[in-house]
Amino acid sequence: MAYLKIFPIKVTDKKALDYITNPDKTDEKLLVSSFGCSPETADLEFSMTREMAKKNGMDKGDNLAFHLIQSFKPGEVDAETAHRLGQQFADEVLKRKYEYVISTHVDKNHIHNHIIFNAASFVDHHKYVSNKRSYHKLCRISNCICYENGLATSMPTGEKGKSYKENMEYHRGTSWKAKLRVAVDKAIWTSINYEEFLQKMQLAGYEVRQGKHLSFRAPEQKNFTYMKSLGSYYSEENVRIRLAKNRSKAKAPKHLSREARLYINISTYVTTGNREGFERWAKLNNLKEAARTFNYLSENNLLNYEDFQQHISDVDASVKAADLRIAQITSDLSTQKVIQKHCDSYRLCRKVIEDCKSAKNPKEYRSKHLAEYQLHDSLKKELQDLGVTKIPSSNKIQKQIENLESEQAATLREKQELQKKQKTLEIIQQNFTALLDAPEISSDLLPAKREPVSVTENVTESCWKQNCAI
Repeated sequence: MAYLKIFPIKVTDKKALDYITNPDKTDEKLLVSSFGCSPETADLEFSMTREMAKKNGMDKGDNLAFHLIQSFKPGEVDAETAHRLGQQFADEVLKRKYEYVISTHVDKNHIHNHIIFNAASFVDHHKYVSNKRSYHKLCRISNCICYENGLATSMPTGEKGKSYKENMEYHRGTSWKAKLRVAVDKAIWTSINYEEFLQKMQLAGYEVRQGKHLSFRAPEQKNFTYMKSLGSYYSEENVRIRLAKNRSKAKAPKHLSREARLYINISTYVTTGNREGFERWAKLNNLKEAARTFNYLSENNLLNYEDFQQHISDVDASVKAADLRIAQITSDLSTQKVIQKHCDSYRLCRKVIEDCKSAKNPKEYRSKHLAEYQLHDSLKKELQDLGVTKIPSSNKIQKQIENLESEQAATLREKQELQKKQKTLEIIQQNFTALLDAPEISSDLLPAKREPVSVTENVTESCWKQNCAI
């Protein structure tokens, strides 16, 4: 289980960064990492990014940075795993748009990560918004990562009507509200009016109290639970609306899935006793599917079953290749944006250093701009680590970013088209298999004297063979 806390830094981010990178707490800084900045000069880089955001009119709020703490249960993970999970968490939350420093502290009996990230994005200069909704988003991401790694998930995810205590009880299976929701849903599904609904709740063992607000109490429950506390979907007004829908004749929505439409058509023909209509519909539907299958196979010259299987494999491989390409482009794009940010900061620092030549008192000038000198050296090293030895022009970097963004959009469109084709092939494969497996009718069975067959049984079986999975 990873427990999360987040709070803003409004006065100084340097002290907070010095604290989380303390060698005594981080195994001599072996458990310190960063993104978009160097841990040694992170406060200076944060400040420079905020200045750029201010120049771009994004100076909203007084937060300098945010401090996020991710704590694990004692003995749940080792330090290296905790650090890796923390980096994954930070990357997913911040979308690689904000500089951050992460450290894993091992000086307590429980291992925990400290993540300090800039309040302003170096990509679009937008300020990070921290509120209840964003906190619940953090919790959802953390729960997902914990689940993928076999850890407990217990952080509140923002479901209406659930406090942290209620969320813990829900996971332990001791939540009265969760049990009440299930009982209410069951009672509504089997009732057609409000009085019957209340009777069903009483039969389920609940005590009913009708006052200003409807409430229920389970046999061993101490206090009544108001329906309104379960969420708007369970308000008295919405319960009556749901019950009214039960009384009205069910109609098929316009935008139903193919499976639902097929099921409704079959059930309608069968339950109304329209055997001739059902037989006619089934034959027509089967002919349509057979024609659709044959057209696709002939248009793509895939009448040989082995060629068809190879075609499916090729499309699947193309989708996987597109996924890999998108991941690679996304990584390259993120790297280019970091390089762009470092180059912009490097030019500013370089200008400060070059102005030292014209200063009246160079020593005093260097003492005054010590931060820029330190940041200049740090940025130069970071750029070298990224493979940049000669600072490219701003236009060149921007053009590379635009080209990558265009390629990313084109690859995404290509993947979407391939996925549509993949879905069509699944249907065609099912129809093709059904056509190959369909029993042939021999000529001696065609005369009118043949034994009558059950239309409903045979047509239904054939129809479901060919269409159920479509």
